[in-house]
Amino acid sequence: MAALVSMVLALFGSALVAGPAQADDDKLRERAHARVAAILSEAVEAGIFSESQENYVTSALLPVWVDPKDLSKRAERKTVKAFWNFVGESSGLSEDEVLDRLSRGQTLTRIAGDGADDLRDGLYNWLARPVAAAVFDGDLTYSESIELRDDIQRAVYRLMIQSGGGDRPVTPSPRRR
Repeated sequence: MAALVSMVLALFGSALVAGPAQADDDKLRERAHARVAAILSEAVEAGIFSESQENYVTSALLPVWVDPKDLSKRAERKTVKAFWNFVGESSGLSEDEVLDRLSRGQTLTRIAGDGADDLRDGLYNWLARPVAAAVFDGDLTYSESIELRDDIQRAVYRLMIQSGGGDRPVTPSPRRR
């Protein structure tokens, strides 16, 4: 058992020790957060969410305002497509069925039903992947990644509880996320 603990510490210990970051925190933040902004921007254009809902969800990404156009057009399209595919697969519905239900006022939480926690966790893991990769590569310390990951978690939580249908009011989080 002690050998296993020593091996794990040898492999991952350096990523957990606080020290100077080698990655540009702002650039990493922009990449990770631009994915959320791109998804929401497209959803507003499609009439799924209102601009106020978009602003509420993206406000979780503060202190840096991120333009969804920080992604290339190709990366933006790929991100949005992957998001809707992931939501559809997680809920057992087609992309069109998910979009239809959202347009009728349902939330992602309601659409996913019993799988809502899995959908929320899966979206978080997918959107936070660049942050985890930076920690694993030694470009960012674990402690420095916490704020970035918390921002993404807060945005995903807020997104999950917004009613679709275009001009809907913002549904604030009861837990002040």
